[in-house]
Amino acid sequence: MVKIQSNFVIRTVTGSFFVLAILVSMQNFWSFSIVMSVMWILMVVEYYKLLKKNGNSKQKRSVWWSFFAYFYIILPLVCLIYVYSINPWYALALFSFVWVNDTFAYLVGIKFGKHKLFERISPKKTWEGFFGGLVFAIIAGLAFSYFLPCGDALKTAGSCVMFNSTMLFKWVGMAVVVVVAGTFGDLFESYLKRSLNVKDSGTILPGHGGLLDRLDSILFAAPAAMIYLLLLG
Repeated sequence: MVKIQSNFVIRTVTGSFFVLAILVSMQNFWSFSIVMSVMWILMVVEYYKLLKKNGNSKQKRSVWWSFFAYFYIILPLVCLIYVYSINPWYALALFSFVWVNDTFAYLVGIKFGKHKLFERISPKKTWEGFFGGLVFAIIAGLAFSYFLPCGDALKTAGSCVMFNSTMLFKWVGMAVVVVVAGTFGDLFESYLKRSLNVKDSGTILPGHGGLLDRLDSILFAAPAAMIYLLLLG
């Protein structure tokens, strides 16, 4: 129990600095794009180091494994920057939903988790943790809908009403999409690490491992959120 609490404290401290860096970068489009690009470049480097050090001879020779990072990592970066260009609040919400989900899925899973979500790929993840994270992410979506009732029309907030049912469903829907897609992203990265026989993708973030470990959910959630927002218009 002490070990779990200690690990959670380390994760929280590291995560706080990480979150602060991202929040500061959101001041304008170019600072956000540059910071995200640096992080994503580091993830590509992280991936190729894993492949070089832990991949078997077949994986190292495979064209698929060699170019996989460009589709798995770079494409989500483009989607994330596009989400920011639609409205910076959506980019903030995207990260917020992922962080809230990760945190409460971890806490609820430790406390109540009994039924494995996908034991063969990720033994520690449970259905209880998944739904716990989802519930709190939806609450976060409700908070966004309350404090940002105008959504895209935020600049004309004076003409908006505090309760906007359309925006409420839009924010909550985005929270659900991000959690579901992010969970698949988390599971996929676990599968990737198992294929390369490693526990963590790196050591750059104490308590979290590598950047791929910290941002694996975003890699699937960003494209899903972009498609969701484009479909809603």
